[in-house]
Amino acid sequence: MELNSDLLNLVNVLKSEKTVCLLAPSFPVDFQFPEILKKLKQIWFEKIVELTYAAKIINLNYHKIFEENPDKQFICTNCPTIVKLIENKYPQHKDKLINIASPMVIMSRFVKKEFGEDYKIIFVWPCLAKKLEAKESWTVDFAITFKELQEIFDYYKENNLPYKEFKFDVTESGDIDFDKFYNDYTKVYPLSGAVAQTMHAKDILKEDQILIVDGILWMEEAMKKFEYDTNIKFLDALSCIWWCIWWPGVISKDSVEMKEKKVREYKEYCKKDKIWNKLWKFEFSEWLNVSRK
Repeated sequence: MELNSDLLNLVNVLKSEKTVCLLAPSFPVDFQFPEILKKLKQIWFEKIVELTYAAKIINLNYHKIFEENPDKQFICTNCPTIVKLIENKYPQHKDKLINIASPMVIMSRFVKKEFGEDYKIIFVWPCLAKKLEAKESWTVDFAITFKELQEIFDYYKENNLPYKEFKFDVTESGDIDFDKFYNDYTKVYPLSGAVAQTMHAKDILKEDQILIVDGILWMEEAMKKFEYDTNIKFLDALSCIWWCIWWPGVISKDSVEMKEKKVREYKEYCKKDKIWNKLWKFEFSEWLNVSRK
């Protein structure tokens, strides 16, 4: 098979530069853990991190914003399509977009600081809109879909390209693992209403103050409700009707129910397995720029 010029460029970068793979928590819909880590290492990724650590940073910031502004309304800014929709179709509500960057942007900033500015950041996710967001970011060098990642795997295999020799740090249980920065409960971020569910807001937001919307088609109705019902304080919206596990960049033809099951089963597996007993201690870094600007 042949790769397009962008993917060929990425293949060359992987072999010539220091790289970090930011792997989105929706990966279980298409790839098995921990086999996916081995395959990424084989094609010359140096480090592999999960996006869930950035999700926790977002949750902490959101919680603080709602706590400090109990009378204001806010719109989640994790989905770039929703952000563009509000900015272009509902500009009167732009001020309600939370000034916190997406998980991709925050995690890319974090690893640049943690590992070094000379690392190239490659984001792997099923969403095509993330490609546009990555181009607007100064820290994400490549954004590819799960389908495109599989194309690279196939390209290596069909052309008998040399794989990188590597050695994982093995845990006490004999398993291999990501390069630290975990958070287990935010692994459900690709699913409906995940931000509202995982930011521990029960002490500051009641259930009827949260409006969860999945799909661009339902946004007009949601925005009308958001406007007239000022009791709603948080609009947690995703542009895809079946969330971040059902995009053209996904390989699997499974039902949305099966995809959701895979994401939740991976989350539960990580809670039970020994490799998660020693999670990297979370310490919020004041030096990290988390704003969208």
